[in-house]
Amino acid sequence: MKEHFLPYHTQEPSPLSERLFALLEALPDAFFFKDGAGRWQIVNESAKRLFHLEGIPWEGKTDMELAELHPDFRDIHVACIADDEKAWQAKQLVIVEEKMLREDGQQSTYETRKLPLFKVNGERAGIMIIGRDITAQKEAEERIKQMAFHDDLTDLPNRRFLEIQMEQAMVRATRHLRFLAVCMLDLDGFKPVNDTYGHEAGGDEVLITLGKRLPEALRKSDFVARLGGDEFVLLLEDLQNLDDLAGILKKIEDLITAPISLSHGASVQIGASIGVVLYPSQDTDTGDKLLRLADQALYESKKNMAYRDRFWVLFGENPQTKPTPAQKLLDAGALEVWYQPILDGRTRRVVGLEALARLRDTDGALWPPAKFLPQLQVANLSDLTQKVLAQSLTDLSLLDSPEWSLWVSVNLDPRSVAKDCITGLQKVIAQSATDPSRITLEILEGNDFLEQQKALDHLLEIKALGVRLALDDVGSAYNSLLRLKDLPIDEIKLDQGFIRSLEQRPQDLHFVGAIQDLAAGMGVDLVVEGVETEDILDAIMVTGAQFLQGYAIARPMPISELQVFLQRAPGYDRPHPSSLLGFYAKQIAAHNALKKTIRQAPHLTDYETLADATACPGHHYIRSLGLDDDKGLERLHQDYHRTMAALREQLIASSFHDDWTDVDQAAAAFEHAIVSAYWNRKIENSCG
Repeated sequence: MKEHFLPYHTQEPSPLSERLFALLEALPDAFFFKDGAGRWQIVNESAKRLFHLEGIPWEGKTDMELAELHPDFRDIHVACIADDEKAWQAKQLVIVEEKMLREDGQQSTYETRKLPLFKVNGERAGIMIIGRDITAQKEAEERIKQMAFHDDLTDLPNRRFLEIQMEQAMVRATRHLRFLAVCMLDLDGFKPVNDTYGHEAGGDEVLITLGKRLPEALRKSDFVARLGGDEFVLLLEDLQNLDDLAGILKKIEDLITAPISLSHGASVQIGASIGVVLYPSQDTDTGDKLLRLADQALYESKKNMAYRDRFWVLFGENPQTKPTPAQKLLDAGALEVWYQPILDGRTRRVVGLEALARLRDTDGALWPPAKFLPQLQVANLSDLTQKVLAQSLTDLSLLDSPEWSLWVSVNLDPRSVAKDCITGLQKVIAQSATDPSRITLEILEGNDFLEQQKALDHLLEIKALGVRLALDDVGSAYNSLLRLKDLPIDEIKLDQGFIRSLEQRPQDLHFVGAIQDLAAGMGVDLVVEGVETEDILDAIMVTGAQFLQGYAIARPMPISELQVFLQRAPGYDRPHPSSLLGFYAKQIAAHNALKKTIRQAPHLTDYETLADATACPGHHYIRSLGLDDDKGLERLHQDYHRTMAALREQLIASSFHDDWTDVDQAAAAFEHAIVSAYWNRKIENSCG
């Protein structure tokens, strides 16, 4: 037994004591025992190595005495005194963490357990101390924490860390009466880098570089996180005004746009767009909402990228942009109004016009709406509508004659509908002698404006001007279709996507019929757009739709060409159907009408006539369209009529018999045969 393991002034050890000391010696943890006065009594080898006690007469010394003998460990001994006293005062086990320098020279963390012992009379008897190296455990915990709260690629904080930091930053902003700026950042020109160099050799290296640069641009009070992809969020705290914000964002822009050298030698340069929302501000009481508003501002910054003055947009403010080419042309008076005639399918005459905006470039090129509308702001859209309307009313007065009294439709973007817009429309109408009832304002359906309650108030104000209201592109937005019954609409225009594709999807004629029934039931007019070919014109004329618009009637044209067009008094008096697509439309309409009649009043039909397919106009169309040799088509036509006649007899015999399965199957077979003949003829014509 080594002498330094024996208690100070103790007796010779017993066999039990020897075994106990041997056990302490074998412990990998550092073990100490101090008496009630704090004098070191027992120290195992692990503790001796930890405290570098070689050559130090530690036996029976207090920590204060050892601090004098052992100056390199003075601070540790002083800390031990304080921690021992905590345990004595607590009268129970106390656990503390201490930083120590291991014998290999590495800084380590030790978890030290201190258990105070007392005599029966309550006096201090001693304190047992066990110190365990938990450096590896702490490093593992830090790695787990790093993985949970940081992005793997850039090592920046991730969304989870952002949520925690956001909540704390909002509290600080409220307490200190300063602004917090939440900035949503998205890189510009990042996709081409990925496409050119790949993810690992291009995009990832750019993100890693920015992960290092962004924190350098921020103050100590600021925070940056990566959401994923090329999106980052910045939290800029302690702002007094927008000048503070602008200064920080300018520094960020400079760092982002600085060239980035890739590992394979190439150098790339990217940009950024930022959306900013300030807290506290109106109706922003949660971190999630702040992020959503910042994202909306980011969208505005991205949308105006080509013409913006600065790379960031503050939520609620219009982006600071330079005038776009389209805005310049509109302000310079480069607007031209072209007109597309609208045909009345019942009178076979042109009765209306849709006014279509065009911009004439300085080089003479004509810009269609698809090119210039994305360059216009909401205020420009309102101005555009008023200018188109004013020009249209002037042109209408030139077109008026005893033979023609046309109405005109002008597009009105729902985003521009507001008090100022309505006032402007009122002024234009008041300055014209044209009856307001000849004016139709078309509002696009595919916008959430119609789902908002304020839309109804605005539409009623517009109606009060005496104009008609049309809902354009009906069928492209289901929610607005549901609200049709609540809106003061006079007309609906069927989304031309359904009509233009009829030659490829003849079955969409069923949908056209459904919209016709909807319009009739609501008591509103229906304009069918997209009538681009003769076959489609034939089919739509057969459906009985009243108003038709499309290239098969006339293309958009300037006022000078329109005057010539109308003087020719174009007519559309040929019989219909004149094509297989028209025949298909005719069969659909005839079947629906016949089905309704037989279901409601079977006695009004004659069995013999109904059962004889040759008495049906369809038989004449089969012959006139050159389908005489198609005996299969004639057979299906005959089967359809016989099945319909048989059901008519059953309904007369018993009104409870209302099973249309056989009739519907026969009708579907006949319609399918017509479509097959249509496709076959198209193939023959294309090959011939």
